[in-house]
Amino acid sequence: MRGRVAPLRRGVWLTAAHLVAHLVTHHAAHAQGRPTATRWNDPQADTLVQRAIARRGLQLADSTLLSYAADAHGFLAFLAQLGDGGLIPPKVVQSEELALQVSWWQPGRSAQRLVGRRDTTLLPARVAYYRDRYGVVLDNLPDRIRLGDGQDVRDVPHPLAAGAPALYEYALGSPLRIRIPGREILVDEVQFRPRDPSQPSAIGSVYLDRASAAVVRLSMTFTRAAMRDQRIETLVVTLENGLVRERYWLPRRQEVEVMRGSTWFDIPARGIVRGRWEIGGYVVNERIAPAVQQLPRWSSAPRDSLAAHPFTGRVVDILPPEIQLVTTEDAAQARIIAEQAVRTAMLSRPASATVTGRGISDLARFNRAEGLAVGAGFSHRNRLAQLAVRGRYGFADGQAKGFIGIGPVPAYGRTPTWQLFAERDYRDLGFAERAGVTNSLGAVLFGSDYSTQVDTRALGVLWRRTPTSVFRWRLAYEADAPVAVQGRPLSGDFAATLRAWEIDGVRAEVQGSGSWSRGDAAGTRAQWRVVGGIGAYRGTDASMMPTAGSQPLDLRAPRSVQPLVGRLEARMEITRPLSADRALVGLSHIGVATGRDLPPQWMILTGGPWSSPGYGFHQFANRFAFSQRVEFRQPLPAPSIPLGRYGRAPGHVTLAPFIQATVIGNAGVYPGAGVGMLFFYDLLRADIARGVRDGRWRFAIDIDRGFWGML
Repeated sequence: MRGRVAPLRRGVWLTAAHLVAHLVTHHAAHAQGRPTATRWNDPQADTLVQRAIARRGLQLADSTLLSYAADAHGFLAFLAQLGDGGLIPPKVVQSEELALQVSWWQPGRSAQRLVGRRDTTLLPARVAYYRDRYGVVLDNLPDRIRLGDGQDVRDVPHPLAAGAPALYEYALGSPLRIRIPGREILVDEVQFRPRDPSQPSAIGSVYLDRASAAVVRLSMTFTRAAMRDQRIETLVVTLENGLVRERYWLPRRQEVEVMRGSTWFDIPARGIVRGRWEIGGYVVNERIAPAVQQLPRWSSAPRDSLAAHPFTGRVVDILPPEIQLVTTEDAAQARIIAEQAVRTAMLSRPASATVTGRGISDLARFNRAEGLAVGAGFSHRNRLAQLAVRGRYGFADGQAKGFIGIGPVPAYGRTPTWQLFAERDYRDLGFAERAGVTNSLGAVLFGSDYSTQVDTRALGVLWRRTPTSVFRWRLAYEADAPVAVQGRPLSGDFAATLRAWEIDGVRAEVQGSGSWSRGDAAGTRAQWRVVGGIGAYRGTDASMMPTAGSQPLDLRAPRSVQPLVGRLEARMEITRPLSADRALVGLSHIGVATGRDLPPQWMILTGGPWSSPGYGFHQFANRFAFSQRVEFRQPLPAPSIPLGRYGRAPGHVTLAPFIQATVIGNAGVYPGAGVGMLFFYDLLRADIARGVRDGRWRFAIDIDRGFWGML
């Protein structure tokens, strides 16, 4: 028996197999992305499908393929996605690395044995996977598709099963030509969709070798009726085959993604399971040992033996980068295929009414302007439109705030691609320095409020290209007014509020955030966020601004028109892993404001634990600010905390000394230095820092920034 998993490139693959997979993926990502006139029930597509069905039925009778054995190397990962779906990347909660031995022999029998398994839990969680996630798919799925041990999908007719043409219709895509020494391989794409969208069915595309009608690649998602678990938002399966001995198309790479969302409360929170297998090291037409033939279809070596398997490196270091991305290329393209192939109602959720919210702070918050404020949200969708309503009431200021938006039902996800909206909110300004929940606790206990707000009323439109686009556009007519200190903390006193001008006008804004990583899993990673706006307003004269901390005044001074003003804020965090869990982190903030006679709410506000540590919260207001932090992270041994059924917290903390410099317009440079401590899965962080230029020692404790989206 083979011990260690053989990488794909060490097997007996024909060189063209890699090229096939690359070209097919490349073709799917581009050809499917552009709109084309799809001709369903195409006679050529039907002929190809009939040949593929016949080959599928006769595959067991191929006397030249008697048996094969292979090694499979796989990963399973559970990720949590918090906050606005496409804008905040998911976090890996738990990951597993797997080694599997696969055997197949005539007449169509198989045995898979798990011989290696190790896992890493990065956040406190109790994660369990369905058993079929620990095996690879043979024979391109059975005639009745079953996934997630039948809890995700059960008994869905295969688009290439006998009798499938009565249930599916087919369309021909563009052919591919792959040239190899002495041979040219022609591959045809066939899209498929169900004839009756209300039935449990598959949607997607299959690539067929024109010469043999063998499956080269199969990618599919499923209709809403096929999803047994109604929490599922995305379920995509992709199977790629490679050419072995220039004749047999056998499994090469397989991927699955299952995304589940909350159904009872729509704080955007999702659980994502991603699996990936690479199969190689093929041995064809050699005798399968009798002991292997006696094994069940799937089995596992004892736990001690699994742990002793000779994996290299650490699973957290070698987890493929695409497992950690927001949406894999295959999953995104399968969705595009499905959108083009069927009515959107087949994939979207049924009409429903749900409680909604953007985060915990929408339910309850405490700050200087509102005191205690409580709220809730409501969302309703039918076949034509989706309505979203949010409301909040501040007990100290006695004011109601809210949002109402209406837009078309999205093809997938929860957010329409465009919405007409009206809202009133106390809008936060400047760089975020603290999580919402942490800020509420600091405000109510100590009078420490790290929010700078302006009372904004707006009427306009929100738009994004797709529900998962990283950029969101906003065009609105707005009116701003200052807010006053109204809340009372249990101890201490609140600082004065911003002396905002009363202005009204039109503002266009774009927001975006995302992440990227270098090709290898241990390479440089980055997360970024950008907010840019441009507008024109009418506003009161600066000399008529209200006194800090007072009630807003009834200003009736002459108003001046500003033809054009602009503002840009950007943040980027770059992490470069070093040896032995060490890492170098660079954190950059930049803000630019332009225009004549800018009101205070258009200025760049900096100061606080992240934009300028060692200095007061939003101490600096200027037209330009740039801040650069360099931080070195070093793990140190620490007691491991037992967490019951969730395991134990890691036996280490992370020490993070840093230096930072902030350039404030023409006021010069304000340097600072400090040290941070990350603990409890690096979810909590405590900092102490001092500003070198007229600063002082300051202490801060907060939750990891990756969770701010829901807090």
